Amino acid sequence: MIKVLDNVLPKNSFDFLHQFFINEPIWKLNMTSQEGHYNIPGRVLWDKNDNTNTQTSSQVLSAFVYQFIKEKSKFLTDDIIRIHIGAKAPMQDDALHKDSIENNHYTILYYLNPIWKKEWGGETIVGDKSIEYKPNRAVIYKSNILHGGKSPKVPILRTYLNYVVNSEIIK
Repeated sequence: MIKVLDNVLPKNSFDFLHQFFINEPIWKLNMTSQEGHYNIPGRVLWDKNDNTNTQTSSQVLSAFVYQFIKEKSKFLTDDIIRIHIGAKAPMQDDALHKDSIENNHYTILYYLNPIWKKEWGGETIVGDKSIEYKPNRAVIYKSNILHGGKSPKVPILRTYLNYVVNSEIIK
């Protein structure tokens, strides 16, 4: 099952969040989506298993956003496994992958671009479904489903927050 939540944050909070993350000096080019794959702009802000904890305003704000997503989803827990901020450039499609093999882990993608047109691409493929990239949207699915992000067809970065959480079964 795939759950899509639109208008996760109030508009003024969403606009602030995008500007904050774009201007925050957290972006690196040495984060790979999977071992042996290309570099993507981004950074792990929190990883429970690797003891990664950036202790930055970015981590605090991403946890704040997660609380909105959790409340709207009605099933997610506070057991966050990983928070990653990332961006896709043109011609940088993901290889299909799984974020976890655990059956009770969920991936949440939260789209950060404030302006996006459908013809720009950037959709997320989850199993055999294609989910349109839309500003202020969260997409929730089991982390053990093959998925990947499509790159934009225009010279714009497709930005997102990616969460992996341990949670209850979708009702």
